[in-house]
This record gives sequence, C-alpha cells and structure tokens, in this order.
Amino acid sequence: MSKVADNVKSFGNFLRECRVEIGKISWPGRHELVGSVWVVAGLIVLLSAFVFLCDRVLAEVLKLLMSLGG
Repeated sequence: MSKVADNVKSFGNFLRECRVEIGKISWPGRHELVGSVWVVAGLIVLLSAFVFLCDRVLAEVLKLLMSLGG
C-alpha cells in the first residue's frame, strides 16, 4: 500500500477509536451541572474581589512611596 492509503486507514482507525472513547464518557446530570456552574461562578467572584483588593492596596502603597520620594 502507498503511504497515502496507510495514512487514510490510520485516520479511519483513529476516528473509530474516538467514537468508542466518547461512548465511555460519563456526562453529568442537570442538577450536578447547575451546582458546578454556581461553584465556578462563586469562585470567579471571590477571586475577582481578591485581585481587586490586592490592586487597591498595592496602588495605595505605591502612592505612599511616591509621595515620600518627592
């Protein structure tokens, strides 16, 4: 067989294996999915607040240092 034919056959095998693996996936139920979305949203809000507070504190420290220097 030619290299092209071998590549096509290999790609076909790959697609078949992908279909088998996708069949093994355990998809979450609606209740679990909604709960996970709320957890992720809550963590994003908390992380955003933390970054905002760090930014404000560092900005104030920088202002203080700049006022001492000049």
